Amino acid sequence: MSLLAIDTSTERMGVALVDEQRLLASYELLAQRPLAIELPVAVTRVLRAAGQSLEQLEAIAVDIGPGSFTGLRIGVAFVKALAFQRKTPVVGVPSLDVLAANCLYAQSIVCPLVDAKQRKVYAACYRPADGHPRKQTDYALVEMDELLAMLPPDEPILFVGDGIGLYGKTLADRLGDRALFAPPALWYPAAGLLGHLALGRLRDGQRDDPSTLVPMYLYPRDCTIRPAERAA
Repeated sequence: MSLLAIDTSTERMGVALVDEQRLLASYELLAQRPLAIELPVAVTRVLRAAGQSLEQLEAIAVDIGPGSFTGLRIGVAFVKALAFQRKTPVVGVPSLDVLAANCLYAQSIVCPLVDAKQRKVYAACYRPADGHPRKQTDYALVEMDELLAMLPPDEPILFVGDGIGLYGKTLADRLGDRALFAPPALWYPAAGLLGHLALGRLRDGQRDDPSTLVPMYLYPRDCTIRPAERAA
């Protein structure tokens, strides 16, 4: 099965084409132009590199967040348009699951951290199980003190994600030797891993209805578009 995976949840956009065994092609970059311009170009580039077309796709995966409000909205809308037109199966995968999969063979608790602005991070805790991190907490939007309270006590914690750049020193100071940090190369969701996680969910009979698929927003009030206030 060939599956197109699209990640627009962070400042690094990623597109990949995968099958059951291989990463066929991928393209990732820190988007300099608007995603609405970059994303179609990236999809065309990846499909061309793999010698495939949109008509040959058997499924599409998209990172549903949490993450960048604008990026998620563009990515999900783009995937829905592709899926509706061709009736292609769609799978949405949370960004924190993809980040945890960057650390597949970790021996400790894995905690993805994504910068959520306003001195907060998106986070969750995963415990290794047969080489695959399994989620142990809900997806959360937390400040540092709240994050520290949700971490298991007296265990090493491997942090991964762009939140390390902002809060790594604080975590090292508060947790000491218990705080472990993934290298910067692993701080962003990998589109290829997103694709393989989605293939696993398809094998388990999981898929999403494009008509109801929405990004995972943990700032529901801040993401609401409000009407302009009337002048007095």
